[in-house]
Amino acid sequence: MASNAGTWFYETPQGSPYLLQERVNSNLWMARLWNLYFVTERAESPYRMSARWGGQTLIIEWEPRKWLRLIAEKDAPTVLAAFSNILQIPATLTYTNIDGTIITEWHRDGGEARWREIQGNPTYQSPVRFRR
Repeated sequence: MASNAGTWFYETPQGSPYLLQERVNSNLWMARLWNLYFVTERAESPYRMSARWGGQTLIIEWEPRKWLRLIAEKDAPTVLAAFSNILQIPATLTYTNIDGTIITEWHRDGGEARWREIQGNPTYQSPVRFRR
């Protein structure tokens, strides 16, 4: 079954963990990330999936029609680019947690409120806001 981000990000996906995995993973495979396979951890909003890729754990979390967050142990520019292409919006911001985890977020509303939330908070280190 061919799918796009409309089946899981731009609309509320069905509650089936299997269908969620199938839709997200097929999008990634169409983006040429054949060796990446996410497993559903939470099949309700905010949704959460995890995968192993390039020797690291990746986690995605999202609230349909609003935002998506990629959590990575180290830089994953290929995965970042794939999600920007799949969602058809550029990443909004990135930062590092205290434990060194790199978090990149995509926000449909531009992320202004989220940017204000992370600025000045020591939990969010090295914040960078990308311009559209």
